[in-house]
Amino acid sequence: MAIIGRIRKHSGLAVILVGVAIAAFVLSDLFRAGPARDNNIGVVEGEEIPYADFNYKVEENIEAQKMNSEKENLTFTESFTVRQNTWNQMVNEIIMDKEFDKLGLTVTGDELFDLIQGNNPHRLIVQYFTNPETGMFDRDFVIRYLQNLDQLEPQQKRQWLNFEQFIKRDRLNQKYNALIDQGYYAPGAFAKMKYEHQKKNAEFRYAFKKYADVPDSLITYTDKDFEKYYEENKHKFEQENTRDIDYVMFEVTASQEDYEKTEREVYNIFEEFKHATNIPMFVNAVSDTRYDSTWWQMGTLPIGIDTVLHDAEVGTVVEPYFENNKWQMARLEEIEYRPDSMKAEHILIAYNNAMRAAEDIDRTREEAENLADSLYGVLRRNPAKFPALAKDMSDDPSASENSGNLGWFQDGNMVNAFNEAVVDNPTGSVVKAETPFGYHVVHVLDKTKPERKMQVAMIEREVVPSNETYQDIYIEASKFAGENNTNEKFQEAVVERGLDKRTATYLKEMGNTIPGLDYARPVIRWVFSDNAEQGSVSPVFDMEDKYLVASITEERKKGKIPLDVMKERLVNNIKNEKKAERYMKLIRENGSKNLITLAQDLDLSVDTNYTLTFDSRNLPGFGSEKKIVGTIFGMKEGDFKGPVKGQGAVFAIVLDAFGEVPELGSYSLYQKELMEDVSRRVQNNFHYNALEEKADIVDNRSLYY
Repeated sequence: MAIIGRIRKHSGLAVILVGVAIAAFVLSDLFRAGPARDNNIGVVEGEEIPYADFNYKVEENIEAQKMNSEKENLTFTESFTVRQNTWNQMVNEIIMDKEFDKLGLTVTGDELFDLIQGNNPHRLIVQYFTNPETGMFDRDFVIRYLQNLDQLEPQQKRQWLNFEQFIKRDRLNQKYNALIDQGYYAPGAFAKMKYEHQKKNAEFRYAFKKYADVPDSLITYTDKDFEKYYEENKHKFEQENTRDIDYVMFEVTASQEDYEKTEREVYNIFEEFKHATNIPMFVNAVSDTRYDSTWWQMGTLPIGIDTVLHDAEVGTVVEPYFENNKWQMARLEEIEYRPDSMKAEHILIAYNNAMRAAEDIDRTREEAENLADSLYGVLRRNPAKFPALAKDMSDDPSASENSGNLGWFQDGNMVNAFNEAVVDNPTGSVVKAETPFGYHVVHVLDKTKPERKMQVAMIEREVVPSNETYQDIYIEASKFAGENNTNEKFQEAVVERGLDKRTATYLKEMGNTIPGLDYARPVIRWVFSDNAEQGSVSPVFDMEDKYLVASITEERKKGKIPLDVMKERLVNNIKNEKKAERYMKLIRENGSKNLITLAQDLDLSVDTNYTLTFDSRNLPGFGSEKKIVGTIFGMKEGDFKGPVKGQGAVFAIVLDAFGEVPELGSYSLYQKELMEDVSRRVQNNFHYNALEEKADIVDNRSLYY
């Protein structure tokens, strides 16, 4: 849907909804239980994070993200991600600062000086202050930058101070990580053990009964079995604070009245279009798309326009026609014979505040023009000097690689003044042109044969829902939410009306995604608000071109999952427990240590394995069976062990032998592996994850965004 059309059609309702939203916002804050708006966004280990400080940091990070991604604005999702990362950053800093203080870790002034200007610069200093021509780090560049720091804009100064602070913190983290990393030592005995765990294989035979092969009819179980299993394993049943919702969306689509009204408007526009004088202004005022001054070849325009304007005269109009839910019309403005492709080389002379001019360019516009005039005079007389002068003097960054030669480019692909200078002047000529980027001295190298092209003014009007249609759908959604204010009524109404119900499960309090929604945060905030609980039905949410009503169907509190919730999930585990008990009892009662006898008496399967090592992740044919692997390597040659309860079967095992493992002269390779494993864990912040889990953190973010 075209943005301009949406604004035009939706503006009246937007005013109404903004007013309602502001009132609801004020009232919800007035009656909301809990922290007020001027409270902290969180508390970490007793240290408060004021909302103002957090918000300032968020804005700072958003600006940095815009700069890095070269965007004027971030999407809702991108902004939300920045907020999440800012929270993580601030929590990390508080937790780690307390660790640094306890250990007395600091970065001295001399150390910071060395990281920025000294012989051991930080990796980012090396990255950002490398000479692009030589590929080498330029320390003088750093010094010159710092000498001019006071002359920079306040924002640039802050960016440098933040950059410096990052370097300092990174150094502190390196020291902290080094303390952990270097504090670990792997003794030679551990290295030898690792070697043996990888190389020593067990040769064993085993009889087994898989739980899947035992009929359910042979076992019975009671509530006490569930209670016993739950108590023994409840440490495995932790859950986060999550909720499930069902939701319906009332799509806002154009009505028949909207189609008829748009058609009338289009034909009124067409009558004015035929006689309009300032065509670009007229098109920009009435079309969903802006005026396009492109020179079109035949065959490149929409077919409904192309067929009419083939060999037509200037002033010919294409009457309105309807296609792909939009009306289109056109008027032939100009005809020219122009090359389709051109080749040129140029020298750019930029000036202060020109578009994309480098920060260190301080020449004025007049100075840039004078310099361009001088170059123009030289190059008109001797165009052969172009490559050398472009490499030395052009402010186009690509000139260092291509010596100013732009190669072939299509008509219209360059900024307009530059493009027209090449079109209008013959091959071999040197011309001067001014664009928003500065002054260009251009050498026209080649062109393709001119062909007929047209400038065509095109108007598009998509059929979009009117203000009245939005209001009608909003009223319909509001009525649905009001009349069906419990989950039971919600579910019944969905079925009765044949609505398309969707489900989102395990939503988290600081989540941001729901299937089918571009920005789900307002809905999730409601789901976890103080006045929402299982069974609640939401107010209407405006999701731009649809309205949403949701009902909370499931609520899970952080902590242990209750037995009554887990019971259905544990049925298979209980069955396996009872099957294991049955066959363990049968094996004990049989008393035989002969696997063949056990197999014949108890209908067990028998198999042999010669390749199992202690480091094995799985037992072939059974998947993960850590207890069985551990049992085998705890046995002596010739031992019988059984019954042993595994994850998927009951086993009886005879260990025949352990394979011989030759002694090594040195186990340094395995010692190195043990040390590197610890280093990897340190680099992957396993230690911080443990500190964060242990930390006392109060998170109030959901009250603010």
